[in-house]
Amino acid sequence: MKSNKRRIYYLDVLRVLGCIAVIMIHVSASFVKNEPVGSMNFWVADVLNGSARFAVPIFVMISGALLLDERYHYTNKKLVEHIKRLGVIFIFWSFIYVLVFQIIGKLVAHESINWIHSLGSLIGGHYHLWFLYLIIGLYLILPLLRLWVTKKNEKYVRYFIGLSLIFAFILPQIVEIGSNYNSAFDVLNSILYKKLYLNYVGGYTTYFLLGWYLNNYVIKNKKLVYMLGLLGVLATIVGTYVFSIVAGKLVLLDNNLSLNILFPSVALFVFVRNKYINMEAKRGIVNRIADNSLGVYVAHILFVRLFYAILDAVGCGNVAIVRIPIVFIGTFVCSMLLTSVIRKVPGLRRVV
Repeated sequence: MKSNKRRIYYLDVLRVLGCIAVIMIHVSASFVKNEPVGSMNFWVADVLNGSARFAVPIFVMISGALLLDERYHYTNKKLVEHIKRLGVIFIFWSFIYVLVFQIIGKLVAHESINWIHSLGSLIGGHYHLWFLYLIIGLYLILPLLRLWVTKKNEKYVRYFIGLSLIFAFILPQIVEIGSNYNSAFDVLNSILYKKLYLNYVGGYTTYFLLGWYLNNYVIKNKKLVYMLGLLGVLATIVGTYVFSIVAGKLVLLDNNLSLNILFPSVALFVFVRNKYINMEAKRGIVNRIADNSLGVYVAHILFVRLFYAILDAVGCGNVAIVRIPIVFIGTFVCSMLLTSVIRKVPGLRRVV
């Protein structure tokens, strides 16, 4: 999440917001998935979860803003070092999660250990570590993107983003939602994924390029961007409820490659850039959290599980409006402390 030593204050602010949001997602998601649709617990979690869904897109946009910038001193050696560091972080934390949850946890519960499953989990990573694979993938295509993502090629960047909006966001989202209600959408699905094969403009590359674009160009109609951002958040929250009721099952609108997540992510990036673009980076709480953001990301699930287990052990009622703030605050504070300690240990600095 931190890509080079050049400090840009508004990007640090975005890192902090992304760090907070990703914890909120993982603290509130269980209530959304496990509570009856329409219950008070569901609504509390749905509002908090839906409002925080910008987390991963924002982190990808920050990386794009830094790594695609023409002022960034790019070298193949530096790229290899970035990838190696992410690889080390992934292996270390994947091992930690397997050790804690699939070996120690099983032994404590007097359950047998499935070593094949544990090996698969070690390679695949705990569910939130997919983000490291994503960033490594973007790093691998970085040399190709830097060949043409320049200010003189602005119109081509906009063309790429335009194609991506249509074929990676709008049409796939129509198919994803529509397929819950009518098999006729399978035809459109076949065209998109079995005939056109427009993978080049798919995936998270769009957010990567948007980070570069929004870092370099001022959006004129900010009010429209902010309005679309607000509508996106409302669509995520209310849409989850409405589509779930209509479908008779839980329908989550949490796909990062959807308009209801894209719009709030872009709106937040534009708002924070506009507000803090002229502020110089300085040492302070924002800087400290931003420095620890990657460590907090990889470590926080340990504390989410720990605090929920403690609340269960002490018999705390299953009330979302009580549980979520407690687990969120405890997880954030403990993740920050753990990351700060690890960063002071010479042999472990590279894993956060």
